[in-house]
Amino acid sequence: MKEIKSRDNQKIRDAARLKEQKYRHRDQMFLIEGRTLFSEAVKGQQELLRVFVERETAEQYLDEFRKTRDIEWVKVDHTIMKHICDTQTPQGIVAVARIPEWDLHNIVQEAGFLLFLDHIGDPGNMGTIFRTAWAFGVQGVLLSRGCVDPFNPKVVRSSMGAVFNVPVFIDVSAEGLVRIKEEGYRILASSLDTDLYIDRVDFTGPVVIIIGSEARGVSPKILNVCDHSFKIPLITPVDSLNAGVACGIIIYEAGKQRGISSFYS
Repeated sequence: MKEIKSRDNQKIRDAARLKEQKYRHRDQMFLIEGRTLFSEAVKGQQELLRVFVERETAEQYLDEFRKTRDIEWVKVDHTIMKHICDTQTPQGIVAVARIPEWDLHNIVQEAGFLLFLDHIGDPGNMGTIFRTAWAFGVQGVLLSRGCVDPFNPKVVRSSMGAVFNVPVFIDVSAEGLVRIKEEGYRILASSLDTDLYIDRVDFTGPVVIIIGSEARGVSPKILNVCDHSFKIPLITPVDSLNAGVACGIIIYEAGKQRGISSFYS
């Protein structure tokens, strides 16, 4: 395991830049911070390019090192680790990973349970939604322009690894939804401006479920593509639910209808 002692080293600079979206998009790489996420990435056969560990705790990762000898491992001190990581208190390990590439046409052909997020800008909400989607069998997540980057470090952490296990597609437009609809999918949107409640909606068969932001909801252009809109019944007249919470309720209901309970029998 080699050691780098200067934060001016090009490998350190390249890794630290991945905290910024423009460099993630340019290099098609992102950061995976912490032992739990690193283990999830290895288990999911995520393409890892380089792993940095703190010199003082490097021995804790000898088992992982032996299992991943095809990956470059680098020891650094605590100061350099803090420079690379997004978190204020790094856990002593951070990996540089390749952003997964998925083919939307193939996913549409082979899947049947897709989620479309419209202008979800909060990283915590985005990560929670990915985690819920992964848990309940969503087979692809489509993001409109204006959504937070799914490989933002905060999204990656709050998703607990779901963002590199669920196929994700960015900058999907209303026209893109129309093309998916032409493949036999029904487009169903969560909206307050409807009298149809969620328990009356058929979520079986090929569907795209659309979730909008708390502030703006689903945009009119996207709603125009939808077959139906529905809402969650509320006992008290709150303005709206947190997008992550609403998405969890909706995906659970859809999962029930699609036979997710069979996984537990």
